[in-house]
Amino acid sequence: MGLACAAVLLAGLTGCGNDTQLPQAPSSSPFSTGAVSITQRGNADASIDTSSATFKLDDAGTLVAHLLVRSMAATTLTISIRGSIYDPQHRLIGNVTGGQIDVGPGSTAAVQLTGPTPLGTIASAVFELTAQPSPT
Repeated sequence: MGLACAAVLLAGLTGCGNDTQLPQAPSSSPFSTGAVSITQRGNADASIDTSSATFKLDDAGTLVAHLLVRSMAATTLTISIRGSIYDPQHRLIGNVTGGQIDVGPGSTAAVQLTGPTPLGTIASAVFELTAQPSPT
């Protein structure tokens, strides 16, 4: 019994004082492919300025996408956007959602979309825009 107690005591002492080293999150973003190919789909009478699309991770690791959308409708719209994010092998690695209310006819609106951290390097994104008239 003394040997068993010594083994438990030794195991307990071995665990004391050891710092567990956890891997640190990388300080760089997962976007190393350069330009991201943007495709637009959906029924909204609006278009994305593809050159305006940017992607970054915020401090919490959330994916944040910014883009400009121009309304071509004759009435004020509420635009909803869902983006599917793909890696260089065109595997789905994430998504973002967001939208903008009260986008006036012919006007351009800045839109912020958010989603979980992507599971790879972003190479392309497909954005689906849907719209409905804004209530007045």
